[in-house]
Amino acid sequence: MAAQAGADFDVAVAGAGPAGAACAIALARAGVRRLCLIDGGGAESGAVGETIPPDTRLLLDRLGLLEAFADEGHEPCPGSCSAWGSETLGYNDFLLNPQGQGWHLDRARFDSFLRRAAGPVLAEGGRLVDAAAAEEGYSLRLGGGRTVSARFVVDATGRASAFARRAGARQLSLDRLTFVYGFFDTERAVSRSRLTLLEAASEGWWYGAGLPGGRLAVAFATDSGRVRAESLADGKSWLAAALATRHLAERLEGCHFLPGSLVVRVAPSFLLDQACGPRWLAIGDAAACFDPLAAQGIHKALEDGLDAARLIAAALDLGGDLDGSHSAAMRARFDDYLANRNYFYGLETRWPESDFWRRRQARSAFAAAA
Repeated sequence: MAAQAGADFDVAVAGAGPAGAACAIALARAGVRRLCLIDGGGAESGAVGETIPPDTRLLLDRLGLLEAFADEGHEPCPGSCSAWGSETLGYNDFLLNPQGQGWHLDRARFDSFLRRAAGPVLAEGGRLVDAAAAEEGYSLRLGGGRTVSARFVVDATGRASAFARRAGARQLSLDRLTFVYGFFDTERAVSRSRLTLLEAASEGWWYGAGLPGGRLAVAFATDSGRVRAESLADGKSWLAAALATRHLAERLEGCHFLPGSLVVRVAPSFLLDQACGPRWLAIGDAAACFDPLAAQGIHKALEDGLDAARLIAAALDLGGDLDGSHSAAMRARFDDYLANRNYFYGLETRWPESDFWRRRQARSAFAAAA
């Protein structure tokens, strides 16, 4: 692609998920006007509902969205319970949290809310096809043949890390879980608990969380080989496994499984070996993917969007470049996550012969470069 004499935009944000939308909102609030948000499309339909902690309230407030978010009608979450390392349920409630309750999100509604707040996008379905350094910043080629240029690029393309990998960054792989999840109607549910539920099993762990609209999201995290061996992609086999649990099965009593809702997704854990470079940085899942056990995806995305906007706005004001601190911050955060992840997987010792648990407990550092 030919170099250009100038740039169409000061900042191009590639990816309009929570991280990209938050970055665009924060940049606009910082006074950046020559800004484009590229909606790459390809969002996973029927994504598992996600629970966000009370502290996310602070991030929404910094984005100027807290009051509008409260009007969206997401399901309040008073805390969580888990059977992990023991058959007995343990509880973690938000009663004493100064920020109040958390929320069970309708993920599609939440993402749409953030995109609306971010304003018009440059291209719906404008997937990043190629990128090249230009005289001032970068030239980006999008699906459909459109080309734009920007002085700074934010990679918010999720686990694809589409721009960063083209810029030479590598994904350092830690783990690769497979999730099989489905949804239930709770109109006739016996249990009315609003707590998030985690339940460890011999070859994985189960997750359950209520969603707005009287639905319950249920997911099983395991290895891909187990999905094939036990035909868990089949609704009957997966449902039978769910009903064979101890605590989750009680939550499912009276619920109606929604036929056709079962989805299989890969959930990788990785860190980019470099999360920023000359006039670009990666945020959210493009910079690092965490095990869903950490329950930090949305919070991490919003925080990254705010931090990236601050760094880029400062660089624009000074007429300079990014200083590299973003990569160091991403690595430090991943190291903290890794320590917590290893601690929690190490707590579960009930199945010493289980391939799943042995792999999780042995995989305490980067396995390879992807």
